[in-house]
Amino acid sequence: MKAVIEIKELKQDWNPPFQKKNAIKEIEVEEGELFESNGNGGKVFQLVKIGKDRVLVEYDAEYTNKGHVHPTNRQLWIGKDDGESFSQLWGNDGVTKTLRLKELK
Repeated sequence: MKAVIEIKELKQDWNPPFQKKNAIKEIEVEEGELFESNGNGGKVFQLVKIGKDRVLVEYDAEYTNKGHVHPTNRQLWIGKDDGESFSQLWGNDGVTKTLRLKELK
């Protein structure tokens, strides 16, 4: 089984000219697969498990789940109607990636 995940990325420069860049893409991911580049050769996310109508995703320690202060577990379930945003903590620019489950195949 595969999951189709929509990834929205917002990148904002922290130096002049302070531009914002938006990108949206869809990818197919299998259980155990790492996905979405962190820009340094590594991956930000791993699809841990596919459920009935949601997926369990683990995210890199260099990112934080927006709206959650100091989570103890870096795994969370993402459903079809849910969108979860993750912000990079120590990057050269402001980067936020939002994941949403589109469908299960």
